[in-house]
Amino acid sequence: MGAPRAKNIVFGGMVVLVAVFLVYAFLPEPIAVDSAAVERGDMRITISDDGKTRVHELYVVSAPVAGRLLRLDPEVGDRVEAKKSLLAVMLPTDPGFLDERRAQEAVAAVRAAEAALGHANSEVVRAEAEVEYAQAEIDRTRSLVKTNTASPAALDRAKLAFKTATAQLETARSSVRMRAADVEVARAALIKPDAESGAAGGVIRIMAPIDGVVLTLNHESEGVVAAGAPLLELGDPADIEIVADFLSHQAVKVEAGARVYIEGWGGETLPGTVRRVEPKGFTKVSALGVEEQRVNIIIDFDGVDAETLARIGHGFRVEPRIVLWQQSGVLKVPTSALFRHGPDWAVFQIVDAKALHTTVQLGRMNDESAEVLSGLSEGDQVVLHPAESLREGVRVKKRQN
Repeated sequence: MGAPRAKNIVFGGMVVLVAVFLVYAFLPEPIAVDSAAVERGDMRITISDDGKTRVHELYVVSAPVAGRLLRLDPEVGDRVEAKKSLLAVMLPTDPGFLDERRAQEAVAAVRAAEAALGHANSEVVRAEAEVEYAQAEIDRTRSLVKTNTASPAALDRAKLAFKTATAQLETARSSVRMRAADVEVARAALIKPDAESGAAGGVIRIMAPIDGVVLTLNHESEGVVAAGAPLLELGDPADIEIVADFLSHQAVKVEAGARVYIEGWGGETLPGTVRRVEPKGFTKVSALGVEEQRVNIIIDFDGVDAETLARIGHGFRVEPRIVLWQQSGVLKVPTSALFRHGPDWAVFQIVDAKALHTTVQLGRMNDESAEVLSGLSEGDQVVLHPAESLREGVRVKKRQN
């Protein structure tokens, strides 16, 4: 009896081993997943957008009058001194060309003016003759008065006639001067454009209004400019600020004095501070053709050395990141572990090498992590980027990096 019983025991053990082997052989393989731990640390909420640097006090030097501007000598980057450095030289503009009709009209005007001058000279000759006759009449009347042949009243009339003739002579001479000026005016209309005669009306020298650096040349080459035309821009590159336009619904969350991290300029992250949120918004069309309401936010560099500011310069692109909220010791979970489960947020927590579906309550959230209010504890392991095939209770294993 003992031998068959032992044989049965051995056979039964083999059956159990085969069954166990078959069970484990047909069990699904654990899913390899990326994982991360729930931890406490610093967390901040920020907003960012493109911005550019600009000189805090920008001076635009303009043409004081219309005229011909000589080629500007200063180059971009040159340093200038107030009231000492010559920026530009302006000359009067040359006269314009005359077409055939206007040229003939100008020649005819000269002839008319010369004829009027000749007539005025004739009037002077006539007036001089009348003065001589009046003087002779006075002499004759005075002689007759002495012999009582003429009355004193006759002498007075002769003197009056002399004064009248003298006045007419002065009038005729004034008319000659006026007609001579008319001839000069008429001849001036015939002056042709001549680059060599441009300085006849004077020269204007424009000096630097401030100590600074030439930032922009708006009109480098020689040419005719209108009054008020911008010629060049001056400023101090060491005194720069940042202007960045944010969406209006983001700008309302920003307050003056907020911390700023300045990135994207080509170097290490620099500190900054919000100085002002402008009170007026504007409409800007995005690259996709969508109209957006934007608001300019002015940002100052905070404690950045002059050498670094000189490297950035005026008009450089930057990416300011404005801090809206930050706190230390926040329990946080990576946002890549989160997914929606109905109206709630959820994660797959790794417990005993199995995925456990866990609903969590979140607070603030940024691009990298979310604040955990309940549902997870510090040190808990969660699955990152959970796949659609991942279900409650499925065995998982951490993927080796």
